[in-house]
Amino acid sequence: MDRVRQRVVGLPGTIKGVPAAIVEAVRMKETDEKLVNQFGQHKWSNEDLDPVKPERRNWTTWTFFSYWIGESWGASTWSVGSSMVAGGLVWYDAMIAIIIGHLIGSVLTVWNGRGGSIYHIGFPVWIRATFGPWGGLVPVGIRCVLDMVWFGIQTYFGALFLDIVFQCVFGHSWTNIHNSLPESSGTTTRFMVAYFLYWCFQFCSCFFRPDQLKWLLTLKAFTIPFACFGLFIWSLVRSGGPGSFKSLAVATKSTASHQEVVAWGIVAAINNAINGEFGPLIASEPDITRYSRRPRDQIVGQLLAAPWSASFTATMGIIAASCTGVIWGTAIWNPAGILDAILAENNDPKTKFAVFLVAFIFMIGQVGTNFIANLIPFGVDSTAMAPRYINIVRGQMICCIIGGWCMVPWKVLVSGAVFLSCITGMGIFMGCLVGIMLGDYFFIRKGNYFVEDLYTSDPNGRYWYFHGWHWRAYVAYICGIFIPFPGFLGTLGVKSLAAPLGPAMKIYYLGYLTSTFTGMAVYTVLCKISPPGNVAEARTMPFETMGQKEVLHGLNGRRSDSEDVEEVVVDVEKKV
Repeated sequence: MDRVRQRVVGLPGTIKGVPAAIVEAVRMKETDEKLVNQFGQHKWSNEDLDPVKPERRNWTTWTFFSYWIGESWGASTWSVGSSMVAGGLVWYDAMIAIIIGHLIGSVLTVWNGRGGSIYHIGFPVWIRATFGPWGGLVPVGIRCVLDMVWFGIQTYFGALFLDIVFQCVFGHSWTNIHNSLPESSGTTTRFMVAYFLYWCFQFCSCFFRPDQLKWLLTLKAFTIPFACFGLFIWSLVRSGGPGSFKSLAVATKSTASHQEVVAWGIVAAINNAINGEFGPLIASEPDITRYSRRPRDQIVGQLLAAPWSASFTATMGIIAASCTGVIWGTAIWNPAGILDAILAENNDPKTKFAVFLVAFIFMIGQVGTNFIANLIPFGVDSTAMAPRYINIVRGQMICCIIGGWCMVPWKVLVSGAVFLSCITGMGIFMGCLVGIMLGDYFFIRKGNYFVEDLYTSDPNGRYWYFHGWHWRAYVAYICGIFIPFPGFLGTLGVKSLAAPLGPAMKIYYLGYLTSTFTGMAVYTVLCKISPPGNVAEARTMPFETMGQKEVLHGLNGRRSDSEDVEEVVVDVEKKV
């Protein structure tokens, strides 16, 4: 058994035919000796779970700004208005809902990213402070499943753009590929070839960590706005304007008053805007902000870009969809669908070249989206599930393989409507986690955490609670999920709960916010009424006092009083 473990944990210095950089990325490395668990055999840390080293904290204000520009100007955000209009909203109501939802999401994002920028630890370590070391593995496992599903879906969208690129390059030689797959497969031979090639291209990103792939975020931020603007301007010019937006109108069957339908439609759209664009990213913010150079970098960089960039892109998508309704009689919400329609209408060389450029930029952009939104969170989460055997690179490889193939996204998006509704609705599970984490950080512990105790099985550890589980967090978690859960079941086909304006669905229309603030309130009240034994120590200190202490690879000192200067000063006693 020890021999097998050694084969999994360690790798030889070189492997014939494999670049040394890849071998080094996959290799498991020793953790900080100060964070080695001295109580029991379980390992709670590795290089990717430890606080980020000072030399790797290279995300600046510009990095966070470009991250949100690249993240927002993409295919998913472009088509976010489709579900809102399909739900009965007129175009300007959808725009208003998107703007409000994205503003709220931006605030929650920055709020939850604060701890990561101070202590430089990620989500799976943070969750130990509230749920306990063992208890935190349950929400980490839930997020792993969501990451894999959404990785597959985003890979599917990327393959759509690669298919268009091949149409432009190879023409009929590509489009006339014989389909040898049965109709029940939900796809074609041509698309599966494109999907496989795109998956292989994207697999290369698995070997990078967030501090190593900043250049991709910058590239995406500089290129994808041109692609979005180009497609948007073409739609306006070709159609002569969006017209009356009649092509976006959807007939509703509700017998309720028009005002009530619109009001609850806007409420639901605000919730969808938060959950759709920001939901997964809010929970995973510490995984990104832990690499920030200074705490204010993540605040300034994200607030300068996040509130408006996603709203602007979604607005362009709504207007462009109306333009396509004028052009072809049917509104097309997906940028890949618009490009495909352009090629079907005009196949001359100039058009093919323009479509090629736009599709290629969107395709590269999908790699960046999947890396930030799915690969990194899964990579970090999986290291917490098995710190002895999995680092972030190995975790990202697992996500790429399982999420890309076992989740069969081509089936889910074509015939898996109930499953997709289930995955989308599980935002209430993540929102509740965010609320509990925020309540613990800002209202219970005043931002003071003892990092060493997050990596130990010591029964007397500050976050060990009851055998590694924290009952207050789980009570708050259950309460936060319970309130919107009946409406969630309604979306899955439980007819008694599925009435569009019934009580269950009205609560679910506010599902993400309901679960977030219910979890926060219940957790805060429980900790005030029955404080955990370790809280008083943290509350006696000024806000984030412990954040000035470094616990990192042999360094045990304090930073200067300015939060903008994070140079480590080694203890004189330690030097001696």
